Formats: sequence, C-alpha cells, structure tokens
Amino acid sequence: MKRFVVTLFASYMLLICTTALPVTATAINFETQAANTGGNLTGIPDSPLTVGIATFTGGELRNGEIGLNSDQTGVYASQGLFGSGETNPLVITFASPVRAFSVFVANGDDVRRYTVSDNLGDSITMSLASAGSLGAATFSLPGDGITMVNISSSNADAWDFAIDNLTFTAATAAPEPRAPLLLGSALVLLAVLRRKQLSRR
Repeated sequence: MKRFVVTLFASYMLLICTTALPVTATAINFETQAANTGGNLTGIPDSPLTVGIATFTGGELRNGEIGLNSDQTGVYASQGLFGSGETNPLVITFASPVRAFSVFVANGDDVRRYTVSDNLGDSITMSLASAGSLGAATFSLPGDGITMVNISSSNADAWDFAIDNLTFTAATAAPEPRAPLLLGSALVLLAVLRRKQLSRR
C-alpha cells in the first residue's frame, strides 16, 4: 500500500512538472530574409512572407533601408509613395495563437502616429519622431491567444515605415482536464483501498 501511494504521488508530480515547463520566446529580425535585398524601396511587396508560424502581408524586405535611420539592419517595410501592393496597415497572422507580442516600429516619414492592434481588441498608439530624428519605438501587446496583428500609420496616403525585432511566445494552453481527473481517480482509489484495509482488521 505504501509503495503504491509513493508511486502514485511521483506520477502525479511528474505530470504537473511536464505540463508546466517554461516556454521560450520566438524572435524574428529579418536578417536572413533580407540579406540579399537593397536599401532602396521598390514598391514591390514580398507578400505573403512566412517566417516560422508568422505570415507577413503588405510589405517588402529591405536591408539597410535608405532614409530609415533608426534601423539599418534587415526590416519588413511598407510605403504608399509608389508601386502597388504595399499596405497600411501591415498585417501579421499566426498559424497558432501567441501571447506577449512585441514589435519594433521604425518611422520613415515625418512625425507620425502609429497604432499596433490585435484580434483580441488590444491596441497601443504612439507618436514617433521623424525619420531624421530616429523615430522608432517598441510596441507591446500583452494578450494571450493573439492570431492577428495590424501595424498602421496615421498617414493614409504616403505612409513609410518598417517593422523589426518581433518577439512572442506560444499562447498558454487551456488546462488539461486529465490532470484533475487523474488526481480525483487516484484519491477515489486510495479511499477504496483504505476501506478494504480497514475492513480486514
């Protein structure tokens, strides 16, 4: 009986530990994807662009973009000055839900307001300095279960901005019903065994 209780307790603790393992964040910085692109905007989108579970639509990959002084690395950019197919907002969709989302937004325009919003109804708006004054900021959305994010500029006609350094983690899974069920079953079994043990005395 004692050995059974110890085994049952060890099994339950193992179940708890394996369902509560920490999840590491995913980061996307476009360095690999933009490695062979130039610095001049083309107006020709790389869309849709899929990186891991994230799909980006409405923008183009640029490396060391001309005039984007706050970020001279690989970026995913959108502009409304010329070309066609690039959009405001840029849209990110996720193949599976995520949480703790953040994105670096770099302004390639005059002073502009930017809004980052998700499908859960959360949004954040900030005014960014001009491109010449290194206008940029990291926008964070704390929601759990995000499947879509929009990044938009207040300049509806001739927008010019880029995103970089996304981070997110997998959404928190719903509690597994089998864990409480397993504990309940174990307690019932223990009660039955205890009753049988007492009835033998």
